[in-house]
This record gives sequence, C-alpha cells and structure tokens, in this order.
Amino acid sequence: MKIGVVIDAPCDLPRSFIDQHGIEVLPVRVKFGDRTFIDDRNEQSTMDFYRYYLEHKDIVAETEPLSVEEFRDLFLDQYVLKYDHVLVITVMSSRSPIFEHATKASFAILSGYKERRQKAGIEGAFSLRVIDSKSLFTGQGVIVHEALRMLEQDNLTFDQLRPKVDEFTQYVHAYLVPEDLVYVRTRARARGDRSVSWLGYQLGTMLDIKPILQAYRGETGPVDKVKGFDKAVKQMFEMAATEIKRGLRANVVCMSYAGNPDVIRQNPDYQSFVKYAHANKVETLLSVMSITAGINMGPGAFAIGFAAQE
Repeated sequence: MKIGVVIDAPCDLPRSFIDQHGIEVLPVRVKFGDRTFIDDRNEQSTMDFYRYYLEHKDIVAETEPLSVEEFRDLFLDQYVLKYDHVLVITVMSSRSPIFEHATKASFAILSGYKERRQKAGIEGAFSLRVIDSKSLFTGQGVIVHEALRMLEQDNLTFDQLRPKVDEFTQYVHAYLVPEDLVYVRTRARARGDRSVSWLGYQLGTMLDIKPILQAYRGETGPVDKVKGFDKAVKQMFEMAATEIKRGLRANVVCMSYAGNPDVIRQNPDYQSFVKYAHANKVETLLSVMSITAGINMGPGAFAIGFAAQE
C-alpha cells in the first residue's frame, strides 16, 4: 500500500523538505500584468517573482488554481498510477476554491480510475481524500509535517489518517505580518475587500504600524498592531516561544519569508528563537513564502505557524 501526500503551492515548506518526503505539489497559475508565473514551490522562480513585484507595486496580480477538469486529469494521469491512496491537504477553503475543485475532481475520477490501473497492470482499489487545512501557508506546513509523522511513526492506516489530520487542523495557528502595506491594500481592493481603508493605510504607513494577521479554524483577521516590522516579527517569535513553553501538539514551527530567507536567518530575534526551540526539541523549518501568499502579503512579509495545545 503506497500513500501519497499532496499539497497545493500556497503551503509553505522548504523545497528540500518536499523533495525529501516525496510530497506532490499542485501548481497555481499567477497572472501578473502581461506575465504569467507558475507557483509550484520552485524557489528560483519564486525569487524572480519577488524581484519583479518590488519593481511593479501597482500591478494587480490574480491567482488561477487548476480547474476541476485539470485536477481530474492530473489525478487520473499521475496519482492513480503512482499511489494506492492519496491525501490532499489544501489551503483554507474560505480563502481559495482549491479545496472545492479538488473535492469535485476526487468524485469525478471514481468511474475512470479502475480502467487506468487495469491497463497499467496495477491491482487493487484507489482512494483519494481531500482535507481543508482551515489554515494558510505556514499553518498548512505544520499540518503536512504532522500528517507525515503520523504515517511514519504512528503506523496509521489511510482510513485512520484522514480523521486524525482533520482533527489536528483545529489546533493550528498561523500568523503573518506584511512589511509594506501598499501590497495588502492593492490586493484587498482588487478583491473588493474594503477592510483596509484609505485612512487606515495612510496612518499605518506614516506611523509604521504593522498589523499581525491570524489564520485559525478557517477564519482570518487582525489580532494586533505593532509599531515597526522588526518589532512585529519579534512579537510573533515570542508568541511561538510561549506556546513551546506550554507544550506544542506537534514539535515543529514553520516559518516563511517573502524574499531571500537569509534576511530572516540574520535576524538576531530569529536566531534566539531557533536556539530556544531546538533546546526544547522543537524542529524549525524556514522557507521562501509562496507566490500565492506573496501576492496577498507583498515582498518582505513574514509568517509563522504552530499547533498549540488550546
């Protein structure tokens, strides 16, 4: 029995971790002016995107996830022949149609997968389950990390895995802070979201006020405002350190940066946090923030995710 774990491109995990564990990635198309980027966790193309975005702040970008038909063809052409069971973990359904499209495609393959497997000489049934992470970006990364741990250490069957992962999503917190509010406001206006007002944007820019945003149980919203990006990032590290002290549900903290991760690695607060986490036997993963996340948060944004007890 071979089980495959599939993520979508917004899931923030290092490419090295993805390759090491054989994780499959569902791509997202990004239309940016007259250019098109493919968000598939390729670090080089992601860095190219951020360099371009810094030079063209006013261009409105649009994401285009795979259609139901494209998901169906991908499942039938690749995963049906490569795995016996597939677990797909998507970005929260309230912010993206990826979960809906993947779920519809999972039903659409029921009448076609048997013939594909028989022609390839593969015996046995195939099953595919789609889970709404109810989280964003680094929060997804924590969920995928724990799903892999369950498979490797708890020896769960595929039928046991899905409800365990689904339950785990209830405890995952993801926090994000933008470095430049112009990207957040431009993206919000393009989506018809008036939550970032002109006055709030102007005051935030003049006073260097940064909102800390939270994704939790399928909902997103601001939880605090901090003067200065570095102070906001430091506060996020302190929040994570507090939960490590209390005891995490999974011994991992995922982080991502919309740009070169070395910028964060050189941050003294990051270095202190990583030292503290490792001293408490908590793994830390730092990745380049996905293009999809970067469109919404802008270059220079930072995100952190972990699973708390409460």
